Amino acid sequence: MLIAAATFLALEPRVALVLFLLLLLAAAGPIVLGWIALLPAEREPFARVGELLKKPTRDAFAIFLLVNISVSLLLRVPGFDAAPLSSRLAGLLPSEWAANALMIGSIWFGFIPGLAAAYAVVRANPIRWQLLVGGLLTLALWFVGPWLIGAIAGAG
Repeated sequence: MLIAAATFLALEPRVALVLFLLLLLAAAGPIVLGWIALLPAEREPFARVGELLKKPTRDAFAIFLLVNISVSLLLRVPGFDAAPLSSRLAGLLPSEWAANALMIGSIWFGFIPGLAAAYAVVRANPIRWQLLVGGLLTLALWFVGPWLIGAIAGAG
């Protein structure tokens, strides 16, 4: 039974690469659209000079979640080396706290996409669907990404 499951879950490295790239780009798309939605609107081309622009409503917690999802996505991109950042963080903290801080950081950035998706389901905000889709796909990237990278490397 275990051998049949391992055979079923083994992927061709090229298929795993295509799936990983699709998942990575699909997760990045809503995040980019979320950042674009936060840009200020331009003045309409035929508007009068004296007319004021309507300020869009902003949800500070939604923006905080978008920032964290962006960092979480960057941490899952292969080739992004977080070692210099983590060594600098370890140098700033006492030695007994450094390992715990890195563990807490990895747990935080693995947890935050699910929190963003749950927040988008519960609370309406201007970037609701971007948080929902981006959070779910980034969470899928955290769970499925290591398996796909292992299959790409031939260890899967």
